[in-house]
Amino acid sequence: MIPPFPEKGDYNIVDPAIIWIPEDRQNKIIEAIPDIHQPIFWWLKYHLRRPSEAMALYKDDYDPDVDAFTIRRTISARVLVNRTKTKVEHLIPCHSEFKSILLYLNNRSLKYISPFLFTCPSSRQEGKRYTQSIMSKLWKDACKRVGESITMYAGLKHSSCCQYINEKGLSMSDLQTITDHARLDSVKRYAKTELARKRELMERKVIRLQERRGNPGVES
Repeated sequence: MIPPFPEKGDYNIVDPAIIWIPEDRQNKIIEAIPDIHQPIFWWLKYHLRRPSEAMALYKDDYDPDVDAFTIRRTISARVLVNRTKTKVEHLIPCHSEFKSILLYLNNRSLKYISPFLFTCPSSRQEGKRYTQSIMSKLWKDACKRVGESITMYAGLKHSSCCQYINEKGLSMSDLQTITDHARLDSVKRYAKTELARKRELMERKVIRLQERRGNPGVES
């Protein structure tokens, strides 16, 4: 008889806390990235996908008939693979805020031929596709310019997911629909941050009230 597979709780394994930033701060970071490199970061912000999927996105993955992107490949161990991390294709609607950027990408004139939607002139990869190291450096440099300190994954995917719940009022099931997660449990950790946000707001009000009243026992 095969024993049951142990649960994470049996090893005291807990999911790491989600770190995220509000939309206004997220936008400032992206805006601090050189214009030529901003499109891939805006796409990640609006479509809640992995950076490796954006790097592997082809021009033909956008279907104008349905106005959506098909996520069908990724970058794994620095190699382009023709499947996603979960081995499932995802059909993602094109966000309205990205339309003008997509139009620019489709109409720009390049000195090289590439199947990729997002290209980097300095890339040494075939098709001039972006790499993790290129994107990470662009992100870190932009964070320094605006005084932020957050990883690219947390600043994009995690932050956009948390913004939908904490700033825009979406439910967990709504977020599950947007992100195409197979299980609701996968998006629950984004909702956990809502309690932290409530606590932050409550404490902030208390601090401000104390500041208005002055320190106890001290005449003003």
